[in-house]
Amino acid sequence: MGKAADALSSLLCCPCRCLFCGVFSCLFSVLTCVFFAAGLVALVLYLLFRPHIVRAAAVSADLADFTLTPRTWILRHNLSAGLQLRNPNKRIALHYHGVASEAYYQGQRFAATDLPDLYQDTGETSPPIAVAFGAGESPLVGGVAAAGFRREAAEGATFSVDVKITAHIKLKLWVIRVPGPKTKIDCPLRIHRRNATADDHHRDGHQSSFQPTECRVWF
Repeated sequence: MGKAADALSSLLCCPCRCLFCGVFSCLFSVLTCVFFAAGLVALVLYLLFRPHIVRAAAVSADLADFTLTPRTWILRHNLSAGLQLRNPNKRIALHYHGVASEAYYQGQRFAATDLPDLYQDTGETSPPIAVAFGAGESPLVGGVAAAGFRREAAEGATFSVDVKITAHIKLKLWVIRVPGPKTKIDCPLRIHRRNATADDHHRDGHQSSFQPTECRVWF
């Protein structure tokens, strides 16, 4: 009796198992074809357009004011920079939009500004883009940051400032525009304070001039 019941149960369950296996096998085959086709299309597009990452450099910078009030640790600043972008792609034009820039000192943001949209044709190097943060004040939090400021001020008033830029990019492939990745640019700068005193210049040996700096670009 038990063997007959087991045989009957196997006969009833077998179609369900076959149906499940068939659906699973079909779904797996479809997904495999989709992923293979997507990978093949991506490979063909890569070989066709050969995309390269954007190149960026800070070609100028001016720190008209960069002082820290004693005890209250309020950072007074007036910063501007010139950023140059190069599109190394020979078949892809770039449209930057939603461009924003922030300035950091000792890991703390002290200024921010928005920048206009920019279009770069294939292989084009843009004229320097003015990144003007203007004059302002921002609290510098923590004794470590204040100590770092006093040290750089005493060593010739040349300060380590990070200018970070983010932008959304649209790619123009011939006549087709497609959304691109969000681009992040980080420019670690060493800038001499323009309103430094004569004693600062003497300690530094001379008034430092800004050296063009390559920026890091990633997505």
